[in-house]
Amino acid sequence: MEKERFLDAILRQSRRILTEDKVKDLSIILFWGSIWGILEATVGLMLHALPFKVPTGAIMFPIGYYFMQKSYRDTDHNMAMFYTSAVAASIKLINLLSPIVHPIRVLNPAACILLEGLSVALVFKYFVQDGKALKFINAVSMSLIWRVGYYIMCFGIFIRLSMMNSSSILEKSYIMDFFIKNGLINSILIYLYSKLQYKYKNKPIIKYHPVFSSSVLILAIIITWMV
Repeated sequence: MEKERFLDAILRQSRRILTEDKVKDLSIILFWGSIWGILEATVGLMLHALPFKVPTGAIMFPIGYYFMQKSYRDTDHNMAMFYTSAVAASIKLINLLSPIVHPIRVLNPAACILLEGLSVALVFKYFVQDGKALKFINAVSMSLIWRVGYYIMCFGIFIRLSMMNSSSILEKSYIMDFFIKNGLINSILIYLYSKLQYKYKNKPIIKYHPVFSSSVLILAIIITWMV
């Protein structure tokens, strides 16, 4: 009888710990995904508004990579990176409720965010060894995978539904900028950050809490709607 009560107590404690871990992981993902969403709505908008051309995608992907890595390191779960991108993409979709914003201007960046998260998660799952520094070829692979996925999505969905013109992404100058120039900038920035990250490994300093993370999520939704 004593043995049964002891085992039952162990099981209850284990379930409690597992639940607490899941809540903490969710809080981490919501927090960094929301911060990413805020920067997409603010920094992304400012970069587009500049009077001179700025490779926005080349800058925003490394920023998103930083937030995905924070989720990954603090949860120790590979898929946390994709879930973080899903939170950021969902926040972006709030603009679909605006009558003055064309759907493609919302769906396009939201889809890119999701593809970025998927590419990073895939590369880490199959090509990056735990505890090892990121190789430059890994950074190049991340950039290439999501960009190829973007073209597949455009021809499979956006162009098929007449939401965008195929000629706009088939121009030689666009292809060179999208794959070569922007892709190279992505890869270099991500690789340099990963070297610093590997050299200076820090423990989490944020005390994640569901209420705090939910508040940041609400703030991200409000900011996205207002801008």
